Amino acid sequence: MLVAVLSREEEQIVESFIFLDIARKVLEKDLSRLQHAPLKIKEPYIRLIEAALEKLSTHMYRTKWEMKQADLQVQLQRMDSTFSEYSIFFRGYVVTAKYLNPHLRNQVSRTIEQLFTDTPAKPKQLY
Repeated sequence: MLVAVLSREEEQIVESFIFLDIARKVLEKDLSRLQHAPLKIKEPYIRLIEAALEKLSTHMYRTKWEMKQADLQVQLQRMDSTFSEYSIFFRGYVVTAKYLNPHLRNQVSRTIEQLFTDTPAKPKQLY
């Protein structure tokens, strides 16, 4: 029996796609809630999330390009309170990957934190 296995690079591309996709959904939902939140000054928070979404969009574009080059496709199949199950299509094979939801939450949290803290250029000094 032949067992199809993703290469380490393919695994990284798939996981990057999953984490970025979930992070996008979380940030978009948080942005929507923040826009209606009763905060005194919410514009800086909104700009921070919008900037993170722009960075995320760039990362997602690159990741999707890598997936296309590697002929990879990922689909969420099932989600319950404990696991999220994805089907990964590659080289004519299909494998199922199950992720523990707390693990996904931690990875997505790290992804979002990195989007907030990675700044490509230093801001101009005000004096």
